[in-house]
Amino acid sequence: MKSAEAVAELKARRGEAILSEVSFLGETTLELEIDDLKEALAFLKQAGFEVLMDLTGVDYVVPTKRTKVVYWLHNPTNYDRLRLFVYVERNGELPSVTSLWEGSDWYERELYDLFGIRIVGHPDLKRILMPDDWVGHPLRRDYALTEEPVQFKHGVKPKVPSEIIPYVKDYRKS
Repeated sequence: MKSAEAVAELKARRGEAILSEVSFLGETTLELEIDDLKEALAFLKQAGFEVLMDLTGVDYVVPTKRTKVVYWLHNPTNYDRLRLFVYVERNGELPSVTSLWEGSDWYERELYDLFGIRIVGHPDLKRILMPDDWVGHPLRRDYALTEEPVQFKHGVKPKVPSEIIPYVKDYRKS
């Protein structure tokens, strides 16, 4: 099923689930309600969008602190793509889609680890990139920027990144 047909069918079934629709350069982007997310994704998978290409987040602090969670779907028979997204409040929750795509397991763990979004129904929700005792979620825009000394092997003394990276003139000021 082509993306336009799938979106039309989704509108006919659950029109209230779609908050906005944008088509640009042949790709369609849908904003969905969180409560209808999993049902819409399940329908689109049955409609031919069998591949979850990516699942990621973009954090915002303006106008409100929230995270935009983006799902990229691909139809391998006709090469159509759909982009769906939902907004999640800070420390909010999303339903797990591991029952639809087993590969979403690590994507969802990454969302939890780096953005602090809890994934309800995930089989093993724990940090994936940061140490288990790490405090905070580093991809949030209000996360404090810090420098950690880099630990080198073979007797090289530790340095902080700003001491290693050479100064580059800021050409925006000239």
